[in-house]
Amino acid sequence: MPRGFGMGRMMRGGQDEGAPRALKVSDRRMLRWFYQNLGAYWPRLLLGVTAMLGATAAGLAIPLVLKDIFDKVILARDTAPLPGLTLRFLGLTLAALGLGAVRTTAMHLLGQHFVLKVRMDCYRHLMTLGLDFFADQRSGDLMSRISNDVGAVEDLVVHASDDVISNVLHVAGSAVLLFVLDWRMALVALAPLPLFVGMLWGFTRYIRPVFNRIRKELGEINARLQERLGGIHVIKAFAREEAESASIEASSRAYYEANCKSIWMWSTFFPLLSLVTTTGLVVLVWYGARRAATGTALTAMSTGTIIAFLRYMQDFYRPVGALARVQNVINRSLAAVARIFELLDTQPTVRDAPGAAELPAIRGRVEIAGVAFGYATGEAVLRDISVTAEPGEVVALVGNSGAGKTTLVNLIARFHDPAAGAIYIDGIDIRQVTQRSLRRQIGTVLQETFLFNTTVRENILYARPDASEEALIAAARGAHAHAFIEKLPDGYETVIGERGVRLSGGERQRIAIARAFLADPRILILDEATSMVDTEAELVIQQALRELMQGRTTFIIAHRLSTIRQASQILVIEDGRIIERGSHDQLMRRDGRYRAMISRQFQQVPELS
Repeated sequence: MPRGFGMGRMMRGGQDEGAPRALKVSDRRMLRWFYQNLGAYWPRLLLGVTAMLGATAAGLAIPLVLKDIFDKVILARDTAPLPGLTLRFLGLTLAALGLGAVRTTAMHLLGQHFVLKVRMDCYRHLMTLGLDFFADQRSGDLMSRISNDVGAVEDLVVHASDDVISNVLHVAGSAVLLFVLDWRMALVALAPLPLFVGMLWGFTRYIRPVFNRIRKELGEINARLQERLGGIHVIKAFAREEAESASIEASSRAYYEANCKSIWMWSTFFPLLSLVTTTGLVVLVWYGARRAATGTALTAMSTGTIIAFLRYMQDFYRPVGALARVQNVINRSLAAVARIFELLDTQPTVRDAPGAAELPAIRGRVEIAGVAFGYATGEAVLRDISVTAEPGEVVALVGNSGAGKTTLVNLIARFHDPAAGAIYIDGIDIRQVTQRSLRRQIGTVLQETFLFNTTVRENILYARPDASEEALIAAARGAHAHAFIEKLPDGYETVIGERGVRLSGGERQRIAIARAFLADPRILILDEATSMVDTEAELVIQQALRELMQGRTTFIIAHRLSTIRQASQILVIEDGRIIERGSHDQLMRRDGRYRAMISRQFQQVPELS
């Protein structure tokens, strides 16, 4: 297989020119996606639609029964048909109510199933995205998309499908029956319709940007809240409570103003819409009453027909008005779905190759061959890096902040792909194996230890959930953590708080080391693993790390140079290049960059050499 890339992708962080572009998020595309996914739930959908059709038919039949009651019973002064008509009226009413309840329950439950599916699709997709994506995003905004925006999808199920179909059928059925009863009256009744539709179209055009802004401002609030709550210690330490409250108030006020604008538009538009329909209704009453009072035998209308007409007028314009309100809800939902699409359209910059194989159990030989890397900004981070670590060797990376040390070890774990060159493990190009199988054989202990807000046991078992109790205890002992864990209030069952806030820095680090012990990786990455703890804790952690490193190929990033004297090879990295390499003794015999770094840290060069 080829042992390196060409330079065509140089300094682009592994993204080639043929990477898929973001698709245009249009209403048609969103609705097509929605209805295609809705089809997977066709049994529930069929139940809801069947109940909705039955309820609609029953509702449309009720005015005809009222017509017969007025014409055949009240005006004819004949009670004989009354029992049958009353039973028919009662039966249709109960059918409309019962089927309506079935319809509502079925569609809302369907909405919840759909929301669950979309939320999990979003989360699973989020888990495929690389570290570069999360570096550019605010976690609070991502949380808003997966919680608030996904929740709005239920409105599409309940309103964009159920309510739209039901109201359209009501409108169509009412219009047909109006013409069947009296075509002249029907024309008068439907005269305001063009104005009604024109107003609705104009409102839809102007309300969508407002809803987009509402969703954006809500995401901003969530992002700021998440960030401020995560940094509450800093806020308290610098007495910035009032300033941060003002910052949150600014975001909340922008959200408030956007909502107020939508409320103002909504509360102004719908009364105007009702005025149009009411005017039409008044004209219809006048026209019908006039015909009933003055018409000939051919043109006169019965009282029952007028009653039915008025009822069908309500059944026509009420659903049309409801459609306008549904359009309002759909606009809100589509604004949310657009943000979901932006997430789902984002493609991972690191992907498993087609037919990628599982990485077999490895010995741990790592070869970095001519690697170059740069982020999307175009800034070169690594230039022509080559190094080989044999199984069990310790490679230390030293240099100033920003030199490219962390980027290099991230390439080994394939959090990014190199722009040029390649990385091989036991002679296998890591781009030809699955990311999952690669990372299962790499353990990482970072400078900023992350622990979950759960028990000590679950935090250690995160590396290997199926590990036995004996393996768990052995990992904790290896990390020199077992003794302090047993002293916690509930031992291994102690909940340690968000990010392990109830533990000291050294204790958190030892749990992270225990997690790495349990994973039993063949390759180990230690990124400033002791820089955040005090000297006493560092001694314990250093001993734990020495035991963890036994028999494993290890890459260490360290600013405290005293911790790397026993490394097999030390790489001094500056401006993305290796400027010196060798053992501690070899580098100390040179009057180079490493010796100068040692001198600055300890001011006792002769003793350390």
